[in-house]
Amino acid sequence: MAIDLKTNGGALLAAFNDVVNDSCDTDWAVFGYDKTSNTLKVVETGDDGVEGMAEELSDSKPMYAVVQVTDPNSGLKKNIQINWLGEAVRESRKGVVQRHVPDVERFFKGCHVRIAARVDDDVDEKLLLSKVAKSSGSNYGVHKEKKKDYGPVGKVGSVYQRTDASKDINVQSRNQYWADSEAAEKTRIADEQKAKASERDRLDAERRERETAEGRRRDDQARAHDQESQARKVREREAETQQREAERSRWKQQQEAEAEQDAAAQRDAVSSRQQQWQEEQARIAANKTSFDMGGRDNAEEQRQKQQRWEEERSEIARAKAETRATYEQEREDEPEEEPEQEPEQEEEEEEPETRYEPEPVPQREPEPEPEPEAEPEQDMYQNVAAEEAPAQDEEELYDTAENQGTGYSEAVEDDLYATAEGVADEPPAATGKRAKAVYDYQAEDDGEISFDPDDIITDVEEIDEGWWRGTAPSGEYGMFPANYVELID
Repeated sequence: MAIDLKTNGGALLAAFNDVVNDSCDTDWAVFGYDKTSNTLKVVETGDDGVEGMAEELSDSKPMYAVVQVTDPNSGLKKNIQINWLGEAVRESRKGVVQRHVPDVERFFKGCHVRIAARVDDDVDEKLLLSKVAKSSGSNYGVHKEKKKDYGPVGKVGSVYQRTDASKDINVQSRNQYWADSEAAEKTRIADEQKAKASERDRLDAERRERETAEGRRRDDQARAHDQESQARKVREREAETQQREAERSRWKQQQEAEAEQDAAAQRDAVSSRQQQWQEEQARIAANKTSFDMGGRDNAEEQRQKQQRWEEERSEIARAKAETRATYEQEREDEPEEEPEQEPEQEEEEEEPETRYEPEPVPQREPEPEPEPEAEPEQDMYQNVAAEEAPAQDEEELYDTAENQGTGYSEAVEDDLYATAEGVADEPPAATGKRAKAVYDYQAEDDGEISFDPDDIITDVEEIDEGWWRGTAPSGEYGMFPANYVELID
């Protein structure tokens, strides 16, 4: 930064004028910077000569001083400007202050001698007076010179002879000379032009040969690159097909295993209901026997109740058979679901499963008080309701199995392809190898990177002799030809 001489400019000039003015008693002034800024201020003034001025100079600060002394040769007053830079000043601060010295010298005009000082010995009074005496013009006097004897002065000789142009200059020879010179110059120019044309033709031929060879090399590299790209794409398609087939086979096996589990669970449920039905029949038979033995029921009424109960039981069995047949038909007609090829699509939220609520079992009106059949009749209808409820649970079980099968296929496929894409696009861990581009290369598909000569490619992975992978200066990661770069570490 430049030095600030305007903020305290009035005080600085006043102190300087007091020193250089012979009528003022002040004979020195010291100037310094205001704290750590570049603003110059007056530090101190005095009238006790060089010794008083030297006491104000600090080893840890850059300062300036103006002192007036008497010239030992002429006895006149001379002004000395001292640029003080103490030994303890930081190096960075020294560089800044050195640029301020010319501005300070222009500001304090009228100094006869300017001295750069670093230690106290540089501002010793005797040393300052000696420098003033050497710079003074009064150090030279004519009266001090001694006369020198140069010997007798003789006549000055000369070799000059008068020239006769008509005799000394031959016009024909002169014209012939200039004609020969002009012919030689034309010959020289023609030879230079021929040499330049020949050199130009040679350079053009070399350039054409070099461009032709470079074009052939680029074509060979592009052809090899295309072949490698096609082979790589074929391998990727084959691997993708194999992976998809394996996933489809695994999905089918899992679906079959789940279907077997569902069938086994259904068989167990049917078996359990049959056992419950048999136990209920046995209990009804026991109740019927007990009722017949008591003689409290009419035979015709009991027969009608038994008939109604048989009809309701057959209706429940028919409904179960129809539900099972419908479920088996839907399982056979359901097409195999292919894995999704676009893992970017978000899965649709499955609607909440609507559970089948069993209809309330109609309760038979209670018999009059005297009728003793009320209790067994109520048990019979309760058993029918208990048997109907498992049939409804069976339908709910079929619906749940179908929903779970479909949900599994979509979720597993989406997760599989999302994971495969994430792994394919993710660059490997940093290898630490770097390469410098020798030629420029422009990517031909999404799996390659582009770079210019002298670009640095990082995280280089040598996948084969012809093609490497790495990260370009733009941050893209992909493949590039190995003969376009050279390793640097």
